[in-house]
Amino acid sequence: MKNNVSFEEALDKLELIVKELERGELSLEESLEGFAEGMKLSKVCLTQLDQAEKKVDKIIQSQQGKIVEKQLTLLEEDKC
Repeated sequence: MKNNVSFEEALDKLELIVKELERGELSLEESLEGFAEGMKLSKVCLTQLDQAEKKVDKIIQSQQGKIVEKQLTLLEEDKC
C-alpha cells in the first residue's frame, strides 16, 4: 500500500475488501490477506478522520470572531 493514500481511496478499497469477504468465495489465505489489508486501510481512515476532527476543532470560532478550540461531538455519540 502506498503511503499517501487519500481517505477516499482508502475507504473505497476498504469497501471492496469488505464486499469480497462478505461473499465468502475467497480461500482462507485470501481472506486473511484481505482482512490484514482492510485493517491497514481502516487505520489510514481513522488517522485521517482524527486529523480532520482536530482541524475542525481549531477553526470553530466563537461569536466574537476569536478562534477557540471546542470538542467536536459526532452525531453517533449524541445517540448514546
